[in-house]
Amino acid sequence: MQPTPPRWTRWTATTSVLCGCLLLVLAGGFGPLLTYVTAHAGMTVVPSALGVPLGLPGLRAVPLGDTTWPWQLAEDFGALTLLAVAVLRMRRHVRLRPEGGRGRRLLAGWTALIAGAAVAGAWRGLVAARMVEASVPGWLGYAVAGALFGALWGAVLGWIPGAGAAFSAPRAAGTAH
Repeated sequence: MQPTPPRWTRWTATTSVLCGCLLLVLAGGFGPLLTYVTAHAGMTVVPSALGVPLGLPGLRAVPLGDTTWPWQLAEDFGALTLLAVAVLRMRRHVRLRPEGGRGRRLLAGWTALIAGAAVAGAWRGLVAARMVEASVPGWLGYAVAGALFGALWGAVLGWIPGAGAAFSAPRAAGTAH
């Protein structure tokens, strides 16, 4: 019987989901990639014309173009919120179903991004409502639209963290994560 490696050296489904989601929010914050996608896939900017946040929140160190620092900090907070919700969702899955198969881990990783993107989208919708000085129904509308489109982006891109979770090591019985 081989000794179990220390907990901090093990690559888990939660680690895979965190890395997959981090990759997506870093890609969303990469200016050249964002410019390329909006230039070559015009339909991706249609919701933005209606005030819905574009894609997943981008994590970057400086504002993009003419955006302000408050807007950039709100985007970064949205990206960190996405990461936190996705990790908490995956940790819950691992805790409740430690012996779940690859299919379950794939679905859990996928839904982790959907949940994280929905929460981040609601936050970004509230920020957009504040920036345009919307009324109370506008705040609700922006938050709901942000959550719906965030969940839609999560459904489209959720296979990335889901695949990482599916191919990670299953949790050994009796170990805590």
